[in-house]
Formats: sequence, C-alpha cells, structure tokens
Amino acid sequence: MTRAVVAMIKGGLGNQLFAYAAARAYAIRTGRDLWIDEVSGYTRDGYGRSYRLDRFPVAGTPAAPRWRLGDPKGIRHKGIRTLNKLLPNPLKSYLAEEADQTETQLTGFISTRQVVRLNGYWQSEKYFFERSSTIRKELTPPPFADGPDADLEAELESTPSVFIHIRRDRYSPRLGSGYYESSIGSALSMLGGCRFHVFGDDPEWARRYLDFQGAPVTYHGNDGSDEMRDFKLMAACRHAIVANSSFSWWAAWLRRHADKRVWTPNDPGWPLKPASEWTKVPNRLEH
Repeated sequence: MTRAVVAMIKGGLGNQLFAYAAARAYAIRTGRDLWIDEVSGYTRDGYGRSYRLDRFPVAGTPAAPRWRLGDPKGIRHKGIRTLNKLLPNPLKSYLAEEADQTETQLTGFISTRQVVRLNGYWQSEKYFFERSSTIRKELTPPPFADGPDADLEAELESTPSVFIHIRRDRYSPRLGSGYYESSIGSALSMLGGCRFHVFGDDPEWARRYLDFQGAPVTYHGNDGSDEMRDFKLMAACRHAIVANSSFSWWAAWLRRHADKRVWTPNDPGWPLKPASEWTKVPNRLEH
C-alpha cells in the first residue's frame, strides 16, 4: 500500500493555503503521497465557506471516502483523535495541531503508519520553509485572461505598488489606524514614490481614518463575491501592508521580488507568525 498523508482542509482561503503548504512539505520530507480531504472540514462550517484549492495548481489527490474521517465533532473523528493523543509518535496515524507547541510538532513528526492524517492550520512558514520554491509554484494562481484585470495585474507587477489589506467587518480582533499609518509612513520613507492599493471589506474606513500623506491611493471595492480577484491582484503588488489575516499573509508571501518589503502587525491576535524577512510594526487590537 502507498504511504500517504491526508491533509484535512478547512477554514477560509488563507487557512486552506497554510494547511496545504504544511502537508505538502511534510509529504515531500517523509516520502509520502499527498491526499486532500476537502470534505470533512466543511461539514460544520458556520460561515458558508468551501474548498478553494481547486483554483490553484496543487499537487495533491482527493482522498477516497474511506480515508476521510468526516465531521470533526462526530464520534468516529473525535474517537480517533483522542486515541492518537495517547500514542507515541511512531504509532500515530493522526496529528492535530497544538497551538502552544513549536513547529517541531510537525517538522519532527515521524510515524511508521502507512497513512497519516493532519488536522491544523499550521500558520507559520517554518512548516514549509525548506520547500518554499515548490509551495510558491503550486499556490500561485494562474494570471488573468486578457481584459481590464489582466492589464491591472501587469501594472501592479511592474510599478512600486503597495497593497493595504483591511479586515474589519464582523472581524475580531481588528487593527487600529495607528498600525496602518505607521506602516504607510515607513513605506513612504523606504520606497519613496509608490502607489497604495487598498483592498478589504471596509474601504470607507480607510478613506475616513488613514492619512496617506499625499501619496496616490486606489481603493478596490469588492462585495465579497469574488475573493480570488482580490487575492490575485494583491499578490501582484510589489510590496504589502498586511492585516492580521492569513488571506493577506499569503498574498504578500507568494510572489518574490528582489526589493520586496512587507509590513506586518507585531501582535496579530492570532497564532499567525510573520515571515522571517517582514518588518514588524507595533499595533493595538480592537475587540
């Protein structure tokens, strides 16, 4: 029988990318095939979210029903998770992320079982840093076809563009204006002439509370129906001011430029770790 790792995908787009990246790197590191469980994690999703990795050139194979554990709160799933907590690592067939542990909980995990299941968000590049080039290739969405969005994507790639991501609508904790204004000031000081591009769920808040010090700024409206459009345009920008959000984390991380600069909150309020080269900016959180 083939040795494999089953990645349970769950959450919004950014967290799906984290779950895939960690499992893909683990599969390569341990010589296993990667199977993707795109069903179990959404049996109780209260936000109406769904699997989105089919928009990316990922390398995993959909897991057969027999290898999906189903509802994470179901008896079968909870029973297997509980049992595996009692077993030593070599005998485990299921590993659930523990937020208070370091990345070695996965990078150092060696199991003798033929099939291993992973359940977690794994929100740190340390889980897949050694396979960064592979992950970037497999999680960079295809470019837009001809049209206005393709033209805008090309413009963002070729100019000193800086995306700013705003998350405020039904979101907690939220970043205050101080974080964004400090990051804007740092970007202007470091980059000189640049254009800011505001994305997110509350552009009116940015219009009202953020001072761009006379720099040009474009607001990109979105009713929430096409998150992939925002994601691809954000990823095209040469620089980034990210929110405390896995969505903008990935948009900032995916494409590399020699002079790329990324500003990130020092305290995101989540177990979401900044990439190693990013600039941490002091911030306060609103609950």
